[in-house]
Amino acid sequence: MLLTALSDLEVQAHEEDGQLWHVRYPLAAGAGHVVVATTRPETMLGDAAVAVNPDDTRYQPLVGKLVQLPLAERAIPIIADAYVDPAFGTGCLKVTPAHDFNDYEIGQRHHLPLINIFTPRATLADTVPERFRGLERFEARKRVLAELQAAGSSSASRSTGWWCRAAIAAARCSSPISPTSGT
Repeated sequence: MLLTALSDLEVQAHEEDGQLWHVRYPLAAGAGHVVVATTRPETMLGDAAVAVNPDDTRYQPLVGKLVQLPLAERAIPIIADAYVDPAFGTGCLKVTPAHDFNDYEIGQRHHLPLINIFTPRATLADTVPERFRGLERFEARKRVLAELQAAGSSSASRSTGWWCRAAIAAARCSSPISPTSGT
């Protein structure tokens, strides 16, 4: 584990096979729900909003309303943002600004909070419900999915391609940088 931040210059993106899970977020007031599709269901514990495209007539009446974040017992807003592709997944995007580059940009535009759910060792932090704290991220994914399925909030996943970023192996410098070299 690197235990460091990497810039986009230090990673290479490539497509991998993955899963796309559909999760129901119930409306906070009244009946109904929206369904988001996600490749990383464990990060939902850090969601700050659900975004829809402002031109997507299916969801225009819901913009400004609140949904209950499953498993976390808090309400988050439904917002409109042009980044959302109405043709991908369900047209509803879970926005987790602390854990995705694009979500961060959406969060900045809409003044959403950054909720970091991971420790430097990729275990769940104290910002999530107590029953998930300390779980390694892939174990957290299993537990989140199991609880969602038990509550009837998640439907089966399907295979999909998604972009993964991987750190570039080894340093690219021809010589190590020393504290006395001035660089």
